[in-house]
Amino acid sequence: MLDAGPIPSGSTGDGPDDHALVAAARRIGVDVAAVHADDVDHHGRFPVEAIAAVRAAGLLGALLPVQHGGAEATLAEVAQAVTALAEHCAATALTVAMHSIQVACIARHGHPVLLERVAPGLVAGELLLANANSEVGLNGERRTSICALEPTADGFRLTKQASTVSYGEHADGVLATARRHPDSPAADQVMAVCLPPTMSLEPCGEWDTLGLRGTCSRPALLSATIEPEFVIDNYADVFVQTSLPVSAILLSSVWLGLAEGAASRAHAAVRDQARAARRADPDAPAPTSALRLAEATVCLHQIRSMVAHGAAEYERCKDGPEVATLRFASMMDSVKIATSTLAPDVVRRAMAICGLAGYGNASPRSLARISRDIAAAPLMVGNDRALLASAQALLIRKEL
Repeated sequence: MLDAGPIPSGSTGDGPDDHALVAAARRIGVDVAAVHADDVDHHGRFPVEAIAAVRAAGLLGALLPVQHGGAEATLAEVAQAVTALAEHCAATALTVAMHSIQVACIARHGHPVLLERVAPGLVAGELLLANANSEVGLNGERRTSICALEPTADGFRLTKQASTVSYGEHADGVLATARRHPDSPAADQVMAVCLPPTMSLEPCGEWDTLGLRGTCSRPALLSATIEPEFVIDNYADVFVQTSLPVSAILLSSVWLGLAEGAASRAHAAVRDQARAARRADPDAPAPTSALRLAEATVCLHQIRSMVAHGAAEYERCKDGPEVATLRFASMMDSVKIATSTLAPDVVRRAMAICGLAGYGNASPRSLARISRDIAAAPLMVGNDRALLASAQALLIRKEL
């Protein structure tokens, strides 16, 4: 197993502009994730080898501030790390992305006692966090809950029937949304940080999907007792200021990585075709597939630019009032919608370039796993839901 060592704050990696965590992610992607990705997909198993390397490299605490032992990485740096992993294994990348969303919520909104308690485990790679925001009966609605915190003598009790818990059986803790009190309305939500030994997760369904099979996101019954300091108050603020934008950027980074992986295989195929043609005729023109590759590259550059711009805008706005505006939320939704639309287009174009070699499962140019994984892009979170939110905001906003 690759052991990249813990990530020092502010250090650089393989390239002149690489943060150490990005360099570590690139090495893990090539040396570990890529080696096991097909087996992870074929057997629908969790990418234990790659996540073990992620733990050892210190990526789980990358977003924590320096005073808590973290690397204090920017969202752009974490996004680049996620993309580097997704080029080789989307299940690994999505796990890191979703964990990082939970860390961002804790780091920016958690009680100081909570942060002090969880930071050592995150920095040491011992605390992989999942989320249980989805709930049976809500049809994917993010901003309402059926379950509620039930007050106890020294804290709260939570029972939640989650429709999916991404990599939940392999996580060391779960963050879950719930109503503040049994009498609270559906939209009056808090976020509970559930940790062993006072947490249990009982799977109650299967995860047998077209793609992203290694995320092992089975539905489960979550039960936990929670200390008062482990409840993050006012999820409405958490969602608008952190969860929505960080999710948009990091999920988009997964789709970007899949597009990068597909384009890389298509690029290699075009170069092989050009070399074969020029061996027969030194003056042979560029193959037609080179034009198709150039078209795919245009889409790829658009995705790269959108993710980079979205991450930069988040860093610019995250500590000010603009992050809570409808305009900013719509911009983040737009990043997710655009990337999840363009990335599948890049993969389709790459398939046309690679032909049967891309269609076959056993080929070195195979795009089968990537094609199935990228099919999830418009579904997480559903593009129609994000578009509806933007449409409703446009009725209120005076400017685009």
